[in-house]
Amino acid sequence: MKLTAWSSMALAAVVGLTACGSTVSQTAKPSPSSSKASAAVPSLGHVTILMATYAPPYAPVFLADKLGYFKQHGLTVTIAPQQGGSTAAAALIGGSAQFDAGVASDVMVADTKGNDLTCVTAINNAIFLDLVMNGSWAQAHGVTSQSSTSDKLKALKGAKIGITAPGSLTDFAVRYMLSQAGLKPNVDYHEVGLGSPASNVAAMTRHAIDAAILNPSDALIAENTEHGVIAAQWSDFPKLKDAAFGCLIAEQKYAQSHPQITRAVAASVAEANNYILQHPSQALALVAPLFKFPKAVLQATWSQYNFAPNGLSTQDSWDNMAQILAQNGELTPAQVGPASHDYTNAYLPGQS
Repeated sequence: MKLTAWSSMALAAVVGLTACGSTVSQTAKPSPSSSKASAAVPSLGHVTILMATYAPPYAPVFLADKLGYFKQHGLTVTIAPQQGGSTAAAALIGGSAQFDAGVASDVMVADTKGNDLTCVTAINNAIFLDLVMNGSWAQAHGVTSQSSTSDKLKALKGAKIGITAPGSLTDFAVRYMLSQAGLKPNVDYHEVGLGSPASNVAAMTRHAIDAAILNPSDALIAENTEHGVIAAQWSDFPKLKDAAFGCLIAEQKYAQSHPQITRAVAASVAEANNYILQHPSQALALVAPLFKFPKAVLQATWSQYNFAPNGLSTQDSWDNMAQILAQNGELTPAQVGPASHDYTNAYLPGQS
């Protein structure tokens, strides 16, 4: 998985760019292939879409803006990245925005606390998070990339592991992965909430943490810059390969009282999902400048983001997510059953 052709100078530049983030343009630019006359579409006004974190998993939201899909559906949109899924969900509940490009676990956990969130568009249907071990920690604990996944996970006993925020999907994924090796949180290892993936990569560079849970692109950056070792990949765990992850979230009362706006936002993101699936190279060329990753990194990881065709959620993916949360103690057995309450496909084109 390493990109051995990179020079140390290039790697340093990558880390600097990743740590600094980038600026999101809110100007919609219609796709050259689009023949829709947006002027004929009645204006639905302005909406704000929060975003769990500024990262490639949420590329469809940026593409829906950049390709002009929001505009074609009569919307003007502000995209506002946050510092983790739980932070974004709390802001949505607090009335800071109409939608949240967040994660399925935020919907489920929030609803158990008396809120009423629902996923109106699936963005990804797999939990593609990799656990990366700092190279110095790996060396000190006799771990190499050839070690078994079980041995690599056990070697994280006593480690400080970076996540986006407590209660976020990165938190749940770390606990789920390490539970497979019999390790318990706050006993055998400790998690550190650091916000964005870039902040986690930077903390690994400073050796402030011993490992981090990252999306595939940031994991590849960390693996190469720190001579790190992938301790576990999402594909090592069958439940993670088919689990609800990224989704467009709204409060149910908002979606029900603003069905036209909800359909427009849901359709725009679903169309962007399909654009990526149908034109992966063109989509990659559009998002590469947004995320400031070297194109080689995105090319190596682009297919792992498992964008949902037509924005559709599946019952199996939500059931698996519920079971992961139950294993981590976030849901009771009684709360696992009604997972279908947490998502709907009704606002997507061709659905009812």
